[in-house]
Amino acid sequence: MGRPLNKRFFGTPTAGGNEIKVQFHNGTGSVAGWIVKQKASKRFLCSDGTNTAVCTLTDAASAALTAGQMSITVLNDSGDQLQVTKISGRKVTGNDGNTYPWNFDADLTDGGAQIEEAGDDSSLTNADDLEGDEAP
Repeated sequence: MGRPLNKRFFGTPTAGGNEIKVQFHNGTGSVAGWIVKQKASKRFLCSDGTNTAVCTLTDAASAALTAGQMSITVLNDSGDQLQVTKISGRKVTGNDGNTYPWNFDADLTDGGAQIEEAGDDSSLTNADDLEGDEAP
């Protein structure tokens, strides 16, 4: 599976945490959520607080996700929004084919990619929305 993600990036969003925000298809439609558990290098158990689903990481835009799919968005130093095609403990590969170290910082000069952070609580309050497609 390569280097798995650290479990501290999983779980219900908390005010003091850095939980990774995902977009996933919960069986009804595409919703914002978080990772509960990593199942394989590109398979994750995701939740929106009500529904959970095992999903495969794909580079589809949020609105285009279908059952069993999820996406993670990052922002590179050029300000480009990218869908993650592969993620490991320290690096992501974007749908541009480039690999970036990832973090939660909005710094556009650090050589890394900013990953979406899930916010303060399970309603994803103050969550990063790098695609700009979700209600505040």
